[in-house]
Amino acid sequence: MMNLNERAWEELHQTIDRREQFGIHFNQADCGTLLFDFGVRAAGGLQAGLLMAKIGMSGLGSARLEMGEVGGIHWVWVVTQSDHPLDACYLSQAAHWPVEMGKYRAMGSGPACLLNKRLEVGKGFAFSETSERAVLILEAPALPDEDVCISLATACGVKAEHLAVLVAPTSSLAGSAQIAARSVETGLHKLRQLGFDLHKAISGVGRCPVAAPTGDDLTSLGKTNDMVIFASSFWLSVKETTDQELSELVKALPSSTSPGYGKPFLQTLKKAGGFYNIDPGLFAPAEATLVDLTSGHVFHAGQIDQIRLVQALKGSSDG
Repeated sequence: MMNLNERAWEELHQTIDRREQFGIHFNQADCGTLLFDFGVRAAGGLQAGLLMAKIGMSGLGSARLEMGEVGGIHWVWVVTQSDHPLDACYLSQAAHWPVEMGKYRAMGSGPACLLNKRLEVGKGFAFSETSERAVLILEAPALPDEDVCISLATACGVKAEHLAVLVAPTSSLAGSAQIAARSVETGLHKLRQLGFDLHKAISGVGRCPVAAPTGDDLTSLGKTNDMVIFASSFWLSVKETTDQELSELVKALPSSTSPGYGKPFLQTLKKAGGFYNIDPGLFAPAEATLVDLTSGHVFHAGQIDQIRLVQALKGSSDG
């Protein structure tokens, strides 16, 4: 099996010499941890967010920008693709690690999550990774301090100098772009909840609009999730399954099947009192297409919610 942390480490180090091009700041903590600022104090940008997404997928997926129309507005979308969707998007890219160390809070993703045995990310997939190096992506408003870096490295079972941490706030262009690049990941998460064997996933493509940064991470958290829930599209080719199974799966895939669907995400979050009180079925693409590679049959459900999407883009969905 391929080592995802080693792949991500190689991808990351190919960009160090080009960090000024991407608006990224780089420095090394006293303990040796490599710190990459993608938008805390650094300018970051859309390309920085795409780079973050590629590293988060351990180089096994791609993310690019395209322009699309939303209610008469030409807008920026991220298209994500991987021929290794389980490894790239579910095992590596997904935000498996809610980091809580002292006063530091962040949502952690990237292949380093596989090294944190407490998270049991590979459980159920016959996947286990050991690595001397770890690559962690944090959605957070600040860089981790020395103590947090040491704690993160310890949790991953690596030396502090063998840990690389990439950080971007939710309310930054890079942060927003890397979240929009999670459309395939979101679809796989919903399939996993529905009991589908992700080993059968062969190739995935997703598309999601980029939320405009708001200057406030909580508000941006709502906006980025609105983009996924109301507007992301998910396409997946699969093998070794049946038409009946795919027909039932695709009906249950879209976010609109959740009883929590309809309100702006920030309203839903505040009413629920936290992420873990929200119906997990809400975290899903707006529309999904499943393709059976044996029969060639196509199954589709859901649609982009144009009205709610326009409201979210224009900033009128928090009321």
